[in-house]
Amino acid sequence: MWRHILGEREFWERVGGLDIFLAPSSFGQANTQAFDAMLRKLQKYVPTGASVADLYAGSGVIGLSLSATRKCRNVKCIEINKESRLSFEKTVERFPNSSESIISWHHADASIEPLFWLMGSDVVIVDPPRKGLDSSLLNALRSISTVEHKVKSSPDSSLSKAKNEKRPWILRARDASVQIGNKTSSGDSQSLPQTLIYISCGWESFKVDCKSLLSTKEWQLEKAHGFNFFPGTQSIEILAVFKRGHGQSLKKMKSGKKKK
Repeated sequence: MWRHILGEREFWERVGGLDIFLAPSSFGQANTQAFDAMLRKLQKYVPTGASVADLYAGSGVIGLSLSATRKCRNVKCIEINKESRLSFEKTVERFPNSSESIISWHHADASIEPLFWLMGSDVVIVDPPRKGLDSSLLNALRSISTVEHKVKSSPDSSLSKAKNEKRPWILRARDASVQIGNKTSSGDSQSLPQTLIYISCGWESFKVDCKSLLSTKEWQLEKAHGFNFFPGTQSIEILAVFKRGHGQSLKKMKSGKKKK
């Protein structure tokens, strides 16, 4: 229980093109200027009207920012910490009324049956803790083409196994804790993401996850950016953009000779 003693009762910040509410128990970036710069860069890699899954979403700042600036048709924010719900709810109170996005926030663990959260998305965004991606999610991303082939060959089958699920709390998580928009969610489709945007605060874990993703040739590293959230330290926030397919990797493109 938090008790207000002095000052404003509510704390708001302007980042990523919208006003963000921060509750006492919610996570917020210390360097909002650097965070805003990263969000602006991230927005450029999300197509207008895309369907987005925001995993490890916290209070949904990234997903909401994309909804406001890229006019996403559908945004799913998945977060394991239930305390983040209040910040999400307060933030959407100031959300532009002109938005036609279907936005949902789910109190759920993205590492449990991750394919359920990936399905129906054009773009998946991951912002894991310093330890990196959970192994179940990493494995799902590594085998995404195989899964997609199974879905296309058996369109009537559901890989999420919702009908046979015996753990009630997982089924409850599939229903949005908070939702904006009354249209049928496009996330019900069985398409899988073509773009993976990885935000990392842990360089060592990112290197491991990146190598694992590239080793299967399911993903190619298209762009990578570094942001100095803590000047004077060696801590770098990484924004990496992966694309599906078997094109040239970032390393190969940079090492290749220029054509005359």
